Amino acid sequence: MGFMKYINTMRKLLFTFSFILLGSSSIAQPTINSPYSSFGIGEVGGLDHATMLGIGNSTITAIDSFTVNYFNPASYNQLAKGQPLFSVGISSRLSNFSSGSNTNFSNVTAIQHFAIAFPVKKYFGLAFGLKPYSRKGYEITSRSLIGTDSLKYTYTGKGGFNDAFIGVSADLLTPFKLDSTKFTIGANFGYLFGQATDQRSSTLTVQESESTGGVDLKTIQANSFHYNIGMYLSHDFKQGDSSKLQHGLLLSAVIEPSQNLNATSEYGRFYSINVNDPAFYDTLFYQKFNADRIVTAPDFTVGMRYTMNRPSKKSDNHRLNSQLAVHATYRSTNWSNFSIPFDGDTTTYLNTTAYTFGLQYIPEVGFLANRTLTKFYERIRYRVGAYYNTLPYAAGGEQVTDFGTTFGLGLPIAVRNSVSSINFGFSFGQRGVSDATQLKEQYYGINFGITISPVGDRWFQKRKLD
Repeated sequence: MGFMKYINTMRKLLFTFSFILLGSSSIAQPTINSPYSSFGIGEVGGLDHATMLGIGNSTITAIDSFTVNYFNPASYNQLAKGQPLFSVGISSRLSNFSSGSNTNFSNVTAIQHFAIAFPVKKYFGLAFGLKPYSRKGYEITSRSLIGTDSLKYTYTGKGGFNDAFIGVSADLLTPFKLDSTKFTIGANFGYLFGQATDQRSSTLTVQESESTGGVDLKTIQANSFHYNIGMYLSHDFKQGDSSKLQHGLLLSAVIEPSQNLNATSEYGRFYSINVNDPAFYDTLFYQKFNADRIVTAPDFTVGMRYTMNRPSKKSDNHRLNSQLAVHATYRSTNWSNFSIPFDGDTTTYLNTTAYTFGLQYIPEVGFLANRTLTKFYERIRYRVGAYYNTLPYAAGGEQVTDFGTTFGLGLPIAVRNSVSSINFGFSFGQRGVSDATQLKEQYYGINFGITISPVGDRWFQKRKLD
């Protein structure tokens, strides 16, 4: 008995260590290829989540026992007892950039997140994981003629900050035994780490050689804690007759206050016979800024989910319980508060808003209890949505917008009482302004996610010998 307990403990520790190690190395890979990421610390926010993308990226309202929703930390205790979840996501984006008659195609695929969540008794939920916080990745070239010589300028950026987080949630109404009403609060506490790099190289084109020249290199490293707070209030309007239409309403909110992030920055100017190899750099100037602060932009999101459950007669011994859910969110970010004091960036950041709308239809919500009677297509979660965002940048005096349409599928894995699932999310969108001479991006997003819960052998449970 002692030997088996030791084996089970080591297995869990090995799993957790492998999860953290694999997550750190995978998310460190390039996660973006966009000129818009050249500003500040890059694009703030993670990659698209396969489940939430299908409903128009209505992130904070997708709360159920099938999803690890780290966007709203109040969701963790929604998981079913004895059903912890391990979640991983992969995102791909295919972009076509255009500016006037110039076009360029790029694509990137990256790990979107790793996360584990599980309920703790009746009141609490716990989660931890790893996800991107900000992302930088671009390469822009230009040329200028000086006399008979040609200068080539190359601007590149890479890296970003990762977020290792742990979250907790609690249902404040559970002690009152209100089965139809829940009021839950939660918080994520994260540790940001990583490095974002911007480089400008200028080379003189002589006899096809473009390697000798100067380099300006700037790096920002983050090592800091941060947090956000979430809540939701839900109520089911139950009717006495179960054969009639049932309604449910969920209101949610997530707040991330403005915070000071600990960071260091380095700036160097170099001359090199090969600007592509740091081993040949000769230092002309170097400066390091220690113990500085990045002031983040405060962020506030509110959302609503309205559900309608309609039982419909399928046969003499089975009733099909379908559900339609309407999701909508509004998000506001005050970018005028954002600053990097040591950066020297003169960019004026604009305040942003985001609107999302999504629908999810499930032909049979109780497929676990009726899996022998339901067909595969009756278990699928069908999703469609749209979004409209403004970005904190301007082009040609006009604020950049991002809008698109989405759809997705959730495929439950009906094995015993497992709530495992496979999710696909697809988007088609466009970024830019009305002026056709300015930078514009048309993109396709393809996102995949898998959520695994225990089958038979329950995780994190002690075994007893009767």
